[in-house]
Amino acid sequence: MKKFLLSVLLSAFIFLILSPSALQAEGRIKFGNLTIVPSVTTQAIYDDNIYLGNGKSTGGLAEDDVQDWITHVKPGILFNFNFPERGSLNLGYQGDWAFYDDYSDNDWNSQQGKLDFNYNAPAGMILGLTDTYNRSEDPYGDANQYGLGQVTKRWTNDLRAKAGWEFGKTFRTILFFNHYKQDYKYEKDDAQDYEDMEGGIGFGAKFLPKTWGFVRYFYGQREYTENNATLNLNENTNSDFSWHRVSAGLTWDPAAKIQGELNVGYQWNAFDNNRTPTGALRDDQDTWVAETSLNYKPIESTTLSLTLARAVRITGADKNEYFEDTSVGFNLRQEFLRKLVFSAGFTYSLNDYENATAVDSWGRPVDREDNNYIATAGLDYNIQDWISLGVAYKYSQKNSNDDSNDFTDNQVMATLKLSY
Repeated sequence: MKKFLLSVLLSAFIFLILSPSALQAEGRIKFGNLTIVPSVTTQAIYDDNIYLGNGKSTGGLAEDDVQDWITHVKPGILFNFNFPERGSLNLGYQGDWAFYDDYSDNDWNSQQGKLDFNYNAPAGMILGLTDTYNRSEDPYGDANQYGLGQVTKRWTNDLRAKAGWEFGKTFRTILFFNHYKQDYKYEKDDAQDYEDMEGGIGFGAKFLPKTWGFVRYFYGQREYTENNATLNLNENTNSDFSWHRVSAGLTWDPAAKIQGELNVGYQWNAFDNNRTPTGALRDDQDTWVAETSLNYKPIESTTLSLTLARAVRITGADKNEYFEDTSVGFNLRQEFLRKLVFSAGFTYSLNDYENATAVDSWGRPVDREDNNYIATAGLDYNIQDWISLGVAYKYSQKNSNDDSNDFTDNQVMATLKLSY
């Protein structure tokens, strides 16, 4: 807690530096169409299982319920340039420094830079570009569950671009290009370094005043970027693969009560190399996929959210192991008494593995299966339009038939945010 109190003072000091006399009454720094939003967030977390361990592991995580206080200091700044009635350009930075009270060897920091551009020209042209760069050494792992609970250094870059044309405000066609790369610092993590690249085309039609239907097709390739003689890992043995994906769904205009995208499809994966470095057989895969995120505001003070996601996760360049990752989540955000905001959410995900074995109660090998549960609840008090104070609770559980991967984690947190 001493670090938390010190970080509160540090946050206030940084914020005073970031806040020039140009601040206006509405709490924003404005220069014409340009808005600058500096912020500093300080957060104290009590975590009763910082390594996400259970004491059952024989070769990895052996820690069981190691507790600690963690203090986060998160400075950020956003530059927003508005194109009236056409779009916007956003440039932002978010940092996160984490300090552990008792286990300071785990201290880490992450840096994120983001660009977000969207523009709709009067003649119907549609342009969009987002690019997110992360340099991290946090213990949260990646989408493939690699490094979960251990501080792991890596960087990622996620680029998404689109260009298209709208005809008569009732039909549009869009070309897509997406590129993703991740790179881990240490040689032991070489099997996790890869680069994804995909292109696609989509067609949309408006069939209700604020509702669009769409169909899309993508073709992509993944290339694992590191060779490793110790793992016998090279371009002839790694998990490089290509895919085809078709999807369909609904999206809505900005003025609609529903925001976001309903997106469900089917994907086919085909591997370049049908054998791993140890000679195990890789199987091509096909399954349904989803990328759905929806917000619904029945009234101005209430927001209900739904997420549905499904993807195939390849666990490394040196394996034939993968899992189908299916998740569904619900969230509520409720404003009341003007300055109070209550939020609550629940997410369940199933990781259904292939070629990763566990042992059942009879000692027989079975495919690994993980059930993941996350529940959150929090209350924020907006003291002024530029300062808020919040308390929250988060419960996480992984229930796996591979006992060494089970864990339960409880976090209680208090947050102070200053933002102009």
